[in-house]
Amino acid sequence: MEKDLLKNRVLLIFYFVLIIIITSFNNIYFLTALIPLFILISNKDFFKILKKTVFSLIFFNLIVSVSYIIMSVMNNKDWREYIILINLRVFDATFLTFLLASKVNLFRAVSSSKNFSFLLLLSYSQIIMYKRNYENFRYSFHSRNLIRPDKKQMYNFIRSTFIFFFNKSIHNSKEISLAMKSRCFNND
Repeated sequence: MEKDLLKNRVLLIFYFVLIIIITSFNNIYFLTALIPLFILISNKDFFKILKKTVFSLIFFNLIVSVSYIIMSVMNNKDWREYIILINLRVFDATFLTFLLASKVNLFRAVSSSKNFSFLLLLSYSQIIMYKRNYENFRYSFHSRNLIRPDKKQMYNFIRSTFIFFFNKSIHNSKEISLAMKSRCFNND
C-alpha cells in the first residue's frame, strides 16, 4: 500500500520535472530523443496513447501551424524549424500527460495534501460533468435525426453546444471562485 503511494508520488514529480524540461529546451534533437523514452515507458500502451495524442492534437496543431506558416511567409521568415520545434514540444507534453494518466492514480498521489485533493476533486468533477453533458447532447442530436444530418444541421449543433459550454464555463468559474474563497483559497 505504502509502496503504491510512493510510486504514484514519484511518477507525478517525475512528470512535472519532465514537463518543465520539455517546455524549457529549444533543441529539436532532444525533443525527438524523448520519443523513444516514451515508447520504452509506455510499453504495450504506446499505440493507444499515441492514437489519443494524435487525435487530440491534430486539429489544434494544424490551425496553429498553418497560421504561423502563413504569417511567416507573409513576413519572409523561415518557419520550418520553429514549426517542428513547437509541434514536437506539444506532442511530447501531450503524450507524457496521457502516459501519466495511464500510469498514475492522481488521487493517491496528492492524498496527503488537503488542498491538492480538493483542487483535483473539483477539476475531476468538472471534467466528468462536461463529458456527460457532451454525451447527452450528442445522443439527443442523433436521436432527433432519422437521416444523416447535413452540414448546416451539424454546424448548428456544434455552435449551440459550444455556446452552452462557454456559458456553463463562465457560470461555473464564478461558482468555483466563490467556493474556493469560502474555503480560504484566496490570497487577498
